Amino acid sequence: MVLSRFLGLLFLLWLLAAGFPSRAESICPWLSPRQADSLRRQLQNSRPDTNRVKALLQLSQNLVTQFDEVESELGPALPYAKQAAQLSEALHFEAGRIGSLYILGQIRHYTDHMAAADSLFRRGIALSQRVGNHRLEGFGWFWLGDMYEQTDPTKLAYWQRARQLFRQARDKVDEAYTLKTIADVHQGQGHPEQAIRELLEVESLYRATGHRKLLYTYDLLAATYRQLGDYKEALRYSKAALDNAQAVHDTIIIGSLYVRLALVHRELTQYPDALVYYRKALANMQQSGSSMNVVTIAGGIVRILVVQHRAPEALAFFTRTTRTYASDNPRVIERIADYMVELHCALGHPALAEPYARQMVAFLNTGTADKSERTSIYLTLGKFYLLTRRYELARQYLRQGEELNRAGGSVLYLAQMHLLLFKADSAQARFPAALAHYQRYKLLTDSVFNERKAKQLASLEIQYDTRKKEQNIALLTHQTQVQQASLRQRDFQRNTLVIGTLLLLALLGLGYNRYRLKQRAARLLEAKQAEINHKNQSLQHLLVEKDWMLKEIHHRVKNNLEVISSLLETQADYLRDPAALAALRESQNRVHAMALIHQKLYQSHNMAVVNMASYIREIAEHLLDSFDCQSTVRLNFALTPIALDVTIATPLGLLLNEALTNALKYAHPYPQPGRLRIELSEVGFQRFRLIIEDDGPGFPPGFELENNSTMGLTIMRGLSQQLDGALSITQTPGVRICLDFQAVASAALV
Repeated sequence: MVLSRFLGLLFLLWLLAAGFPSRAESICPWLSPRQADSLRRQLQNSRPDTNRVKALLQLSQNLVTQFDEVESELGPALPYAKQAAQLSEALHFEAGRIGSLYILGQIRHYTDHMAAADSLFRRGIALSQRVGNHRLEGFGWFWLGDMYEQTDPTKLAYWQRARQLFRQARDKVDEAYTLKTIADVHQGQGHPEQAIRELLEVESLYRATGHRKLLYTYDLLAATYRQLGDYKEALRYSKAALDNAQAVHDTIIIGSLYVRLALVHRELTQYPDALVYYRKALANMQQSGSSMNVVTIAGGIVRILVVQHRAPEALAFFTRTTRTYASDNPRVIERIADYMVELHCALGHPALAEPYARQMVAFLNTGTADKSERTSIYLTLGKFYLLTRRYELARQYLRQGEELNRAGGSVLYLAQMHLLLFKADSAQARFPAALAHYQRYKLLTDSVFNERKAKQLASLEIQYDTRKKEQNIALLTHQTQVQQASLRQRDFQRNTLVIGTLLLLALLGLGYNRYRLKQRAARLLEAKQAEINHKNQSLQHLLVEKDWMLKEIHHRVKNNLEVISSLLETQADYLRDPAALAALRESQNRVHAMALIHQKLYQSHNMAVVNMASYIREIAEHLLDSFDCQSTVRLNFALTPIALDVTIATPLGLLLNEALTNALKYAHPYPQPGRLRIELSEVGFQRFRLIIEDDGPGFPPGFELENNSTMGLTIMRGLSQQLDGALSITQTPGVRICLDFQAVASAALV
């Protein structure tokens, strides 16, 4: 079903995104190679003073930062830090002692000596408090909080304390960075609206200091807006992050930025744009990235090509790309096997997928796979064994995956898992269990829809709060101007009192009276404006609510039609009569044509009309796939880009479905090659013509069209009457079906 495929792709995109973090920036910036070389030369001839301590600390911190971010070697980081500590002790240089303690603590942390790291950080904090250095104390609380897991509230408590200390020290850059790490935690904990407020404050702090490197903040904003389902803002900030990275010549995470853009375009079903950014990310990672990143990005390209029915091209590309990256790393081998199973299944070669499935099972049995890897393996193996009718094995892995993600797992994953369990139980006639899994699947998919709607509401609330703050600023500005005017008037009054004349006193009273009248008029106008604004907001809220309700109705109708289609598909698994199977398949195609209407309506900005060119193409491609004629029958389209009302589009789509079904059954049955031509053109004012033409053998001998009353012809005649159209069917030498009808159309969005 379309919905199940959509959920499966979203889950796979979630796994792909998990491999590319949104934060790759340190509170201590990297030294350039030239700066590091300069410091090393300085050490060779430097005297044992505080400048030497600072150089040792800078070199040591730079090595520790690189170890944390790109998993490089620590090298001489520990000897540098120990030399700095000894020299600081001899010089009684307190800042050097504190910095040495922090770097030694980081080294112990990254080498898994947690107790020693905690002790070193706390000694540095105590020393900072004794000398009254808020900034150095802030660094201590930051590194101490960095030791805790994202879900531990202690981490946020320590980072909030570090932020307050940086604020007291008037260090806006480190305050902004700390707030950004806090926002990163909130985003990971499922509080995107709070994360966005914090990140916008981070951007304001950075801009106030002239800090130009904003790509990490923009990238985190893009990830958070994507989590909210606000793809417009996600796309805007993703592009802003990429532009800023190029402007400041920071290419450390440019591959991840390309992946972020590819994911946003992929979720918007803008596949050509997604492929462009995936290929850019692949080129970047092939130069500087790990084997796992290269394989994962190549897998993202593969899945788009499979969705576009380009599986042979996908297999050739993936084999060529990963050939040089195949290594002894079991995780890389497993990831390649995962994609190869999917590719061979898409190509209809499950036997070729079997060895790769065994590789995945072997990796699973090692016990080294993390949760996301096990999740992917369970899903792929469940699909594979279901496809190859080994239902017990499929059920075994699917249940393990469900158990793994039952608490705190992905809702999309659980929905996909229950759908596959429903299919396995249905195939073995275990109908009570199948029904239970299907009901669970529907509940989970509905929760995904409701969650996306709630996230959209949260996004609107953020926009409302932002506008409210702007209005408050404008009001304060107005009040300041009024107060300044009042002060000027009082100065004038005081000066007139010096003159002491009655005439000036009278003028003063008049001026005061006019001032009061103006104030009263201003208050009345303000109250009136507030009332108008309130009514406008109420109307806007009602319009948005109506739009959401209509989209939800179309979404529900489409879901119900999908359920009918799924039930017909399940019923077909138990039929052996070719005539009955053909009848069920034709019924499924009719239901799909109606479901496609509702899908297009709830995905469109205008829910009253349907883009006919896109609709006709999707019906035709679906029927080719249904009759397995993609490789034998070619489609030629000549479609005018118009949009028609749903009352016209529905019968027109059903008529097209019947005409193409007859052509694929009688003119070009598999494997008979042929060509179908579909034309939609405007032949006059509000007059249109639909033509479906094949190059098959035509009508059989003795066939009389006027006296024939098959179901397909009866449906087409009834639909043409519903459209008040003129239907003609001729032989040329194939069969040419022509429908002239009248409708009000508008230009379609191409």
